[in-house]
Amino acid sequence: MSSADAAPEDVLARLRSEAEWLFAPDLGTCLVGSQALALACRSAGETGPRPVEVALAWRLDVAAGTTLLQDRAVFVATTEGNRTRGTLAMKVGGRRVEITTLRGGEPGQSTNERIAADLAERDMTIGALAFELANARLHDPHGGHEHWRQRRIVPVGDVAQRVREHPVRWLRYYRKAHELGFAIDGTIRSLHLPTDVLLELPPEAIALELRAVLANCASPGRCLLELHECGVLAAIAPELVHQFDGRPAGPQRWHPEVSQALHLVLALEWAVTRIAPLDERDRMAVLVAVLCHDLGKGYTREDRLPSHHGHERDGLPHIDRLLDRLPGIADPRARTLARDVCALHGEVRHFDELRPGTLVDLYDTHFRAKDYPVDLFAISVAADSAGRLGHGDVGATVEHRTADDLNWLRAVCGSIDAGALRQRFADDLDAFRSALHQERARAVAEARRHRRGH
Repeated sequence: MSSADAAPEDVLARLRSEAEWLFAPDLGTCLVGSQALALACRSAGETGPRPVEVALAWRLDVAAGTTLLQDRAVFVATTEGNRTRGTLAMKVGGRRVEITTLRGGEPGQSTNERIAADLAERDMTIGALAFELANARLHDPHGGHEHWRQRRIVPVGDVAQRVREHPVRWLRYYRKAHELGFAIDGTIRSLHLPTDVLLELPPEAIALELRAVLANCASPGRCLLELHECGVLAAIAPELVHQFDGRPAGPQRWHPEVSQALHLVLALEWAVTRIAPLDERDRMAVLVAVLCHDLGKGYTREDRLPSHHGHERDGLPHIDRLLDRLPGIADPRARTLARDVCALHGEVRHFDELRPGTLVDLYDTHFRAKDYPVDLFAISVAADSAGRLGHGDVGATVEHRTADDLNWLRAVCGSIDAGALRQRFADDLDAFRSALHQERARAVAEARRHRRGH
């Protein structure tokens, strides 16, 4: 079920009307996680989470569950990985819903015991609730509802054990706290495990968590800073560590925020507010570009600080290494955008000072594609300008100016008839390219005179 369908009362009503057989006591079917917490909050007249999906659990194992779902003609095939985790899928009222075998416990135990065992293996208390369909009983053995009221992220049981079971939880505790604006329990902050445990994770799992940090946190940079402070960031993304190690962002006259960490925090915060109307793919492309735009500063020699001369293009190999190691964090378009923003975010701010031939080179190398996301490039570059203490209000100006400059350049260079030139130099490709570059440079120079009003 989609988020629009996931209000707790609506979910219960639809399950009752469309799959009443799920309410049979012997199945032990429960709404779990955020849906159960939302019901608890609603019953207490409090504001609860807004679940984005329906999560169900029951007593049946995969074999018995498959048989029942097939008998009810609602079975939907799922992946072998899901089945291994005990998760099946069904279609209820035209919607796909997943249902998972209760974890822990023994088949012969009572439903209460099975539910308790399941909840004891969950990662955080606010997700360790279950609402039993058959009797409308709420199970909350770890105080998740109270921790929601207190706005705290608390592990279920021993945090070290939870992380050893699933190392991704170490990232998730921090990410969820920043996503919700909650405090992090002291047992999580004081966790002392070798960070090598995180290397057991598939790279795709780490990439998904970092994507969630970027996509769901109001301040992704603050979350990453906390992951650095607890030593986790070095294990999963060493290229990002130097962004938070206390180095200056640049000379104080250009970077009044002084710290590179604060610069990145502010740049990401500005970007988050600006990209809210965009679709998910575009939002992620911008956030990855802003995250990576200053990676080169992490490798400036100490004797050159606070300046970072040449850091723009120096950052390119570090972007490639980061994105290669974490497949899934950026698609090819997002990678191209990140590389372009990293290489050019300083240069394009001096657009009017660049020679016509240099502008043509930029067009040929970076901005010629008809579908190039100029608007996303402009937002990403503007985030660098807005990410300076007291300069947040300049972001919109830089964004509009950058977009206008690049659209103007694309229009001028694109007005040259390359096909006609190609016919004139049919047998000499180098001569054609040279002539095309010269024609475009002349057009840029002429159009620039008109643009400046003389």
